[in-house]
Amino acid sequence: MRLTLPILLFAGALLVRILFNVYIVGFEDSGFQLYADSKDYDALGLSLASGSGFADNHAPNTYRPPGYPFVLAAIYGLLGHHYAAVTIVQSVLGALTCVLVLLIGERLFTQRVGMIAATIAAVYPFLVVYTGFVLAETLLVFLATLLLYVLARLRERPSTGWIALGGIVLGIINLTRPATIFLPIALFFWLWIEFGSRRRALVIATAMIVWMLLVILPWTVRNYAVTHSFVLINTSNYYWSALYGANNRTIMQDPETIGGWIEPGRVEGYRPDFLLEDYRSAFFSFLRHYLGHEPLELLRLELHKLKRFWSLLPKTTYRDQIISLFSYGLLLPLFVVGLVRSLKAHPKPWLLIFWILYFCLITLVTYGSTRLRLPVEPVLILFGSVALERLWITRRTGEAHAEACAA
Repeated sequence: MRLTLPILLFAGALLVRILFNVYIVGFEDSGFQLYADSKDYDALGLSLASGSGFADNHAPNTYRPPGYPFVLAAIYGLLGHHYAAVTIVQSVLGALTCVLVLLIGERLFTQRVGMIAATIAAVYPFLVVYTGFVLAETLLVFLATLLLYVLARLRERPSTGWIALGGIVLGIINLTRPATIFLPIALFFWLWIEFGSRRRALVIATAMIVWMLLVILPWTVRNYAVTHSFVLINTSNYYWSALYGANNRTIMQDPETIGGWIEPGRVEGYRPDFLLEDYRSAFFSFLRHYLGHEPLELLRLELHKLKRFWSLLPKTTYRDQIISLFSYGLLLPLFVVGLVRSLKAHPKPWLLIFWILYFCLITLVTYGSTRLRLPVEPVLILFGSVALERLWITRRTGEAHAEACAA
C-alpha cells in the first residue's frame, strides 16, 4: 500500500504529459518548434551523440552549461534524433517530480498535504507545458525538487550519505544551470536554524560544497584543457553579459523591458568588440552611479525584477497569459495563506522558506522572469496545499459540528 499511491500518481502525471505532447505539441519532428536556446541545446546534444564532443561547428563550446546537452546526447544516442523521444523522457522526469513533491509534503507537513500538492503538480500547466520544449527547465525542476527531498531527509537524519547525495545533486544542478552555485550559503543559515549549532551547520554546508565541487571539477578541467584558462562551468561572459543586459540605463527607461533582460546590443554604449572586462566594468559602473546618485531609481529597478518574477501575466502570448491566470493566479493566494499559516506553526518549514528567499535574491542580482521561477513552483504548490488542507479540515469540522447540533 505504501508504494501504491506514488505509483498511481506517477502513472497519472505521466499520462497527462504524454497526452499534452501527443495532442498539443505533436510528435512530428518536422513541425516541432525550436527556440533560440533550444537550437543551441539540440546542436550540442547532436555533436556529443555523434562523437564530435561538446562543440559548435567543431569548435569547443564553453558558453552553455553541459548538463542538459548531455541528457539530449543520451536520448539521441539511444533513441535517435527525434524530438518525440525528448518529450517522452521529459514527461517521465515531470512525473517523477510529482512523486518527489508527494514525498516532500509528507515529510515537511502531512500526508494529506503531500497528496494535495502532488495532485496539483500532476496537472499544473507550467510544469506540464515545458515537457514539450527542448529546454533545460523540466530537468532543472526535477533536480531542484530532488535536492529538496534529499535536504528534507538530511534534516531528519544528517548522515554522511545524505550530505554527500545533497552535494552531488547540487553539483549536477549547477552543471545544468549555475544559478544555484551560491545556494550552500543559504543552506548554511537554514542548517544553523534547524540544528541550532553554527559549527554543525558549517561542517555540513562545507561537506556539501566539497561534494558539489567534486562533481563540477571534471568539467572545469575540460574547460581548462580547451581554453587554457579557468572556467568553472561556462564562460564568465555568459554571466556578465546577463548582468549587463539586465542592469543598464536603457532598460530602466523602457517600461516594457524594465526588470527583465535585453540583448547587450540594444544597450546604450555597447560595442561589438565588448570583452569580459567591458561587461564587468559597465555593470559595476552602473551600480556605483545608481547607488551613489539615484538609489531610488535602483530600488525601482529591483522592485520591477521581483514583479516580473512573481508576475501573474507573463509577457508572452495571450494564450499563455490566460493559462497563467487560471493556474498560477489561483495558486498564488493559496501560497500566501499557506505560507502565513506555516510561519505560525512549529516546526516551521525553513527549508522551503530559504529556497524561495534564495531565488528572490538571485532575481534581484540578475533579472525577473516567470521561466526563472520554475524551480520555485513546487514549493509554491506545497504551501498552497497547506492552505487547501486547512480549508478541508475547517469544512469537515463545520459539518461535524452541524451534525452534532442536529442530533
